[in-house]
Amino acid sequence: MKKVSKWVALLGVLGVGTQAVADGWHGYGSLGAGITLDHLSDFRAKGPALHGYLGVESPPGLSLGLLAEVSETWGSKLRDASRQGQLERTQLDYKAVGIEVRLRFFRDRMFTPWVGARLSKSWGSTLTPDAMGKFLRENVDTTSMAFRVGVDGWLSERWGISAATAFQFCDVKLTKDSVDECAKLLQSVILGPVVRF
Repeated sequence: MKKVSKWVALLGVLGVGTQAVADGWHGYGSLGAGITLDHLSDFRAKGPALHGYLGVESPPGLSLGLLAEVSETWGSKLRDASRQGQLERTQLDYKAVGIEVRLRFFRDRMFTPWVGARLSKSWGSTLTPDAMGKFLRENVDTTSMAFRVGVDGWLSERWGISAATAFQFCDVKLTKDSVDECAKLLQSVILGPVVRF
C-alpha cells in the first residue's frame, strides 16, 4: 500500500507541473551570481559564486540541462604551525560541471517555483590545517551532487529573474592525513536573469 501511495504522490506532483498549457518543448538558460556559505564546518567559509544553466524542457515541466558553477570561499583565520604561528585564512574553492534535472510548477503563472537535482564533476581546492596545525594546499577532483530549489519571476514571455538556493555535497574534499572525506555541506544562493525560448 505504501508503494501505491508513493506513486500516486509522484503522479500528483507531475500533474501540478502540467497545469500550464502544454505548448510544446522549451529551452531555458540562466546565468546567476551569488554567494557560497559553509554553515556546518569550523572554517565558516564564504565567498562569491557564479552559476550557468542551459537546458531543454518537456511539456510536463521536466527539464534536463548542462550546468557550470564556480566558487571561491575564504574562512576563518587560524595559526599556521609551519610559519611561526602566522595567521592564515582557510579556503574551500571549487569548479563544477555536470547535468541538472529540474521540475517546474505552475508554468502559466508569473512566478514558477521549481526543484532540481544535479550530478557533476567537481575540482576542489582547499587550504586547511592538518592535525599538527600546518596549512596544506590540496587539489582534488571528485563527483558531487546538489539539491536545488528556486523560483523564476517572469517579466515577459521570454525574460525573467531567477532566484535559487542549493545544498551541495562533496564539491570539496579534504584529504589531509590520508583521510578522504567530503567537506561539510555547502549552500549556494544565486540570483540572475533567465530566458526561455
